[in-house]
Amino acid sequence: MVDSVRGNGFYRILLPPAFVARCRTDLSDLRIYDEQGTETPYVLKTGDRDTLNAGFQSIPDPEIRRQDSSNRHTYYRLRYDDAYRIDRLSFVIANPVLFKREAFISSPDFDAGIVEAISIDPTDTVFRGPPMKATELLIDINNKDNPPLVISRVATAQSGIYLVVLLRGDRRYRLVAGDPSVRAPDYDLHFFTDSLTSAPPVLPLGVVHRENRGTVATGTGARGPGANRSGLLLWGVVALVLLLLIYVSVKLARAVDQKGKE
Repeated sequence: MVDSVRGNGFYRILLPPAFVARCRTDLSDLRIYDEQGTETPYVLKTGDRDTLNAGFQSIPDPEIRRQDSSNRHTYYRLRYDDAYRIDRLSFVIANPVLFKREAFISSPDFDAGIVEAISIDPTDTVFRGPPMKATELLIDINNKDNPPLVISRVATAQSGIYLVVLLRGDRRYRLVAGDPSVRAPDYDLHFFTDSLTSAPPVLPLGVVHRENRGTVATGTGARGPGANRSGLLLWGVVALVLLLLIYVSVKLARAVDQKGKE
């Protein structure tokens, strides 16, 4: 659980790529529950241009496989270890020094075929396209009569997706996703968050784990003043026990030493 909720108020819960990868594409399956099982409203923010956005979050680099064809095209197949949401691609070009190539991005995870058409040159190697949730991407580069374009690395990122929530400092919360039977929620909270002028504090997530029916859940807990006092009391008891053990050990050692002298 996260111990960052110190009082009542608005907070931002950042959704890391590993969690978003287990959600629906539209994130309509997100739910927040307090310790009593009561559903807690939230406002979902997905735009990377949002004023309160925390910026892009890196996705683990994919496995890259290259294939040069006889039709003067080079194909790069990117394989990820999960179905990440991809909002930005950045190519590191090893060779040649000067180039300008047309390329197409597609994925076997989509039925629509080509997802994005791009043009790569030394001043333009970072691309923001429509959000793609995929385990595999195919980059088709048209070399024409030029040497193949050599890509040494593809850095991928997800936009800083987050939830705006109104939490109580004396409760614990958990964020749940993955239930195929739920629909997108419709909360009143969005009427009261659009006017926020400063960014609420950020709450990181706890460990992601699976529950029944394949549901993915993670703690976004809250610990209020009572919980903090309980923690201090526990450490106080531990310290007292240690002091007693040290005292008894010293007394026993002195007694043994005195008996030896006698």
